[in-house]
Amino acid sequence: MTPVIRCLHKVDHLSAVPDSTVADRVDAALDELEGSYRKPCERILALEEVLQEVCRSRKTGGTPFGRFVRVSVERRQVKLSRTA
Repeated sequence: MTPVIRCLHKVDHLSAVPDSTVADRVDAALDELEGSYRKPCERILALEEVLQEVCRSRKTGGTPFGRFVRVSVERRQVKLSRTA
């Protein structure tokens, strides 16, 4: 299973979790994804794949959870693009 697919499975699972640890767990999943790649450009591309899948998903796309994931991923991409 690729790091992107693994991250998407975690994010999909977390979309149904109704507790206060979701934000930390999403961050942990994104941290793990980024840790799977050495170069910033590879990390940006992996994050983009996750972003596209979350936005396309009927389950999470337009929900507050989907918007949270989108903002989290976009912030990480901007941060990485400054160091790339």
